[in-house]
Amino acid sequence: MRKIKFDTCIVGTGKAGIDFSAKLAQKYDLPTESKSVQLGVRFEAPQKHFQKLIDISYDFKLYRKFDDEGVSLRSFCTNNNAAYVAVEETYGDHSYNGHAKKDERYRNDMTNFGILMEINGIEDPFTWSRNVVNKLQANGTGLYYSPSRQPSTTSEGNGVTATQISLDTLAHVVEPAMEGYFKYVMDFIQDMKKVFPTLQDDWGIYIPEVKYLSPEPLVNYKDLSLTKYPNVHFVGDALSARGITVSGAQAIYVAENLLKL
Repeated sequence: MRKIKFDTCIVGTGKAGIDFSAKLAQKYDLPTESKSVQLGVRFEAPQKHFQKLIDISYDFKLYRKFDDEGVSLRSFCTNNNAAYVAVEETYGDHSYNGHAKKDERYRNDMTNFGILMEINGIEDPFTWSRNVVNKLQANGTGLYYSPSRQPSTTSEGNGVTATQISLDTLAHVVEPAMEGYFKYVMDFIQDMKKVFPTLQDDWGIYIPEVKYLSPEPLVNYKDLSLTKYPNVHFVGDALSARGITVSGAQAIYVAENLLKL
């Protein structure tokens, strides 16, 4: 193996390198901090039910907290107008996300967003999340449940890959697989039906949506350098940033600090 010497190193592995970052932390015995579980579903419904709110805020946020039980929920990454659910494959399992097109030709007047739970108190959240996601697979893909709808199509006109399940399967497979936490997602949806009264049963959920967060290396916040190796800086998903904007901001932040030296 070729060795390269450096004075300063910036580790920005992206989502695909989360495992690599974890291996570095283990190999070099880096002090780390465990992150909470980020797990839930991708919710989809006709846009008309949310239009009044969308007119005020395109990427609106909804929250629900159960502080005494170590669980909080939030809507995440809202897509409107030409909004499509997307399949993600990580570690061989399927999960779901969403995106929107600018081109009016793709308008479908749908809205989708993640309903993500932040669960605290789970030992080894990364491994726990991977095991739960693996249990939520059927016929080589994730799951879809709706009281009234069928899975939607992609922007290419193909059906979103998902195995449609019944209410009975939802109760006897999904809830146990999530070790009792799925009830919080359904509670969140029931509350949405109160806030958006036209919604009723005109919605569907793709199961699961997940954000894998490996233990986060401890850093000096003035320049995001490792506490153990001050000339090595972690940014982006290597530091569990989970987002393009935050990841980019971290990289700029580190670069500006290095230019000051």
